[in-house]
Amino acid sequence: MSQLLIAKIAVPVPLYGLFDYRLPDALAAVIKPGCRVRVPFGRKHHVGMVIELSDHSDYPLDKVKFIDECLDTQPVLPTEMLDLLKWAASYYQHPLGEVIFSALPKGIRQGDAAELKQESVWRLSEAGRVASADQLKRSPKQAALLVYMQQARREQTRSEQMSAAQLNADWENWRASLKALVEKGLLVQEQRSPLELVGDHGVAQAAPIELNPQQAEAAQAVIESLNRYQTFLLQGITGSGKTEVYLAVIEAVLAQGQQVLVLVPEISLTPQLTRRFTQRLDTEIVSLHSGLNDTQRHAAWVKASQGSARLVIGTRSALFTPMPQLGLIILDEEHDASFKQQEGFRYHARDLALVRARQKNISVLLGSATPSFETLENVNRGQYQRLQLTQRGAISARPPTVSLLDVCRRPMQDGISEQMFNKIAEHLQNGGQAMLFLNRRGYAPLLMCHECGWTTACSRCDANMTLHQHNRRLRCHHCGHEKAAPSVCPECQQDTLYVPGAGTERIEMALKEKFPEVVVSRIDRDTTRRKGELHDKLEQAREGHAKILIGTQMLAKGHDFPNLTLVGILDVDQGLFSADFRGTEHMAQLIIQVAGRAGRGDKPGEVILQTHHPEHPLLHTLLETGYNGLAEQALQERKDAGFPPFSHMAILRCEATQKESGQQFLNECREAFNYQNVQVFGPLPAPMERRAGRYRWQLILLASERKFLHAALRVWLPQVTKLKSASRVRWSIDVDPQDMF
Repeated sequence: MSQLLIAKIAVPVPLYGLFDYRLPDALAAVIKPGCRVRVPFGRKHHVGMVIELSDHSDYPLDKVKFIDECLDTQPVLPTEMLDLLKWAASYYQHPLGEVIFSALPKGIRQGDAAELKQESVWRLSEAGRVASADQLKRSPKQAALLVYMQQARREQTRSEQMSAAQLNADWENWRASLKALVEKGLLVQEQRSPLELVGDHGVAQAAPIELNPQQAEAAQAVIESLNRYQTFLLQGITGSGKTEVYLAVIEAVLAQGQQVLVLVPEISLTPQLTRRFTQRLDTEIVSLHSGLNDTQRHAAWVKASQGSARLVIGTRSALFTPMPQLGLIILDEEHDASFKQQEGFRYHARDLALVRARQKNISVLLGSATPSFETLENVNRGQYQRLQLTQRGAISARPPTVSLLDVCRRPMQDGISEQMFNKIAEHLQNGGQAMLFLNRRGYAPLLMCHECGWTTACSRCDANMTLHQHNRRLRCHHCGHEKAAPSVCPECQQDTLYVPGAGTERIEMALKEKFPEVVVSRIDRDTTRRKGELHDKLEQAREGHAKILIGTQMLAKGHDFPNLTLVGILDVDQGLFSADFRGTEHMAQLIIQVAGRAGRGDKPGEVILQTHHPEHPLLHTLLETGYNGLAEQALQERKDAGFPPFSHMAILRCEATQKESGQQFLNECREAFNYQNVQVFGPLPAPMERRAGRYRWQLILLASERKFLHAALRVWLPQVTKLKSASRVRWSIDVDPQDMF
C-alpha cells in the first residue's frame, strides 16, 4: 500500500511497545509524529502520542481500531525530543508511553491545548481597601476573607493579587464568598498570566562582577566550545563563584540568539538562582519545578517550547522541556542524588542531559565542588574537560579551617559535646552565626525501655519509629506509619523509657535551653512543610536574624549565609559504615558541602567534625588530601572490586506481602537468565528487607561493558514479564542504580 493508513501510538500504560491505530481519511494529511491523539484503549479512551506513520500493520485491518481525534495541528514534541525519549525508554527499560507522558505537564498529558492560558486573580478595589469588616456582620466568611486580603496587602507577605492556588492554600469553599465580594464592589477579578504570579518580577538589575583569572579562563573555555558537543566539569571549591562562570557563559549563549537550560537538584535552590539570574540577565526566565501549580507549569513549558523563554531553570524533569533554540545545558551540583529518579521511570537527569546535548551537538557544563566518582573517572579518561576554581570568589573569603573533635568518653548533652557548646558561644560573641548539621530529623531515633530493652520498632518496616517530642508521636520515616508515644513500656509496664540518640528537634531544644536569648532556627522537612516556610527560614538566616541554624541535608546545598562562621557536623560516624559501596563518596560529599557554608563572607570560617572515630582512615584521607585525594583512593578500590564506574550495573527489585513470593520470583528470574559476560548476584534481601509491610528482594546484574548488560536486558526482561510468579509481586528494573537500598 502506498497510502499511510496506520499510526503507531504510545499510550501511557505500563506495557512495552507501540499500538496500531487506523487513520480516518480526514486525518491522514494532518497527523504527524509528535501530535497527540485520543484513542480507544480497552474500555477507556486515552490521550496517546503518535510515534510513527506506516502503511502496514501486523494485525488484520478489520481488527485495528480507528483514532478518535487528533488534538494538535502541529507536534507538541519535536523530533529531537521524541528521539531523546525513545532512547531513554530503551536504555532504562521502561514502557515508552509512560516515559513520554511523564515528561509532559499535567494539562498536556490530559489533552489541553499547548498554548498559554490566562489565570483568574482577585485584588482589593479602592472601596475594598478602606472597607470595614463590620459592614459584613451578617456574612462572617466574607468579612474574614476581606480582612485576609487587606492584611496581605498591608504586610506585603503575599502578592496583592490572589490566585485560586493561593486561596486554596489558606481557605476552604471560598468561591461563593469571593464572588459575593466582587458583586459588592469590594474585590476586582482580573486575568493574568500565571507566570506573573511567581518569580522575582521587578528585581533591580545588578552590574556584572569582574571575574578573577580562574573564572575568566573557565568561562572562555566553554564559550569557545559552543555549537559543538563537549562536556566540561567546573570543579570549584565551595564559594569559588561557579555561578559567576555560569552567568558569563549564559550571556554569550543568549547573545547568539539561543536558549539555555539550567538544572538544579532541589526546589529550594531554584528561587535563589532565578533571582540572581534575573538581576543580571535581561531576558525572559521561567522556572519548572514541583513548587508550581499545574497552570504555572503549563505556562512555563509552553513559553520554553515556543522559544519565548530564553532561560529555563528547573529540577530534573525540566530536562524534557522542548527548547527549539537550545544552545547549552548546565547542571549545578551535578553529583547530587536528586538528579536520579528513584521510582517509576528511573532515569538520571545528568546522563540524559549528555545524550540530549550530543543529539543537539551542543555543550554541557557540569558544576560541583564534589563531583561524582563517575564524572571524575570520565575526566581521567579524557571524555570530559576539567576546569578548576581553587580560590573563593570574594577577595576576603578563605576556605574554613577543619578539625576533628574526639567525643569518646566525654560528656554529651543531647548529642552535643561541651566543646561544641563552647565553640558556638565563642562565635556568637564574635558576631558570627553557627550551624549544626545532623542528617536525622525528629527528637530521637527511637524510644527504649531501660528495664527490659523494648524499642519502638515499626510494625511494617525493619526500622525503629522516630520520636517527635512536640506532639509526643512516633513516626516511621520510611513508611509514614504513626502513633502516639507511650508513657510506660508496653512490654513490662515500667515507666523507665528513655531516648538514646538525638535528632534535629532534640538539638533545637538543647540549644534553646543553652542560649535562651538567641534566635534558633531548625530547617528540615518537619519545619518546612507549608508553602513559603523554607523561603522564610532561609531569608531569616541570610539576614542574620537567626543566629543558630540546625538542619539536615536541606542546608548542605548551595545556600549562601555571609555571616556564618561556624559549622558543626554532629554525627560524622553514620557515614563511615554504610552498606552501600557509594557510602564513602556520599559521606565525603556531604562533609565538604556542609563545611562549605562556613566563612563565605568577610569573617574566617571554622568547621568541626564531632566523631567517636577520630583515627578512621577515611576522615584523615579527606582532611589531609582533600576530596580529590579521597576520590582517587576510592576509585582504585572500586576498580579492584569491579564496581561502577569500572562496570555497569542493573538491579531487578521486587516486593511482596509474603516473603517467599519475592524470593521465588527472583529465583525464576535467575533461572531464565543465561547470558555470557554478565554476572548475577542473588536473590538477596534488600538491606532493609521489610518496608511498609512488604518484603523486598533484589537481583544484581554486573557487566564489564555496557553493551553486554543491555543486550541481555533486552532479551531477558520480556521473559520476566511472562513469568506466572510476576503477578504475585511488584517488580522494577533499575539501570545504573544510585541507591542499593
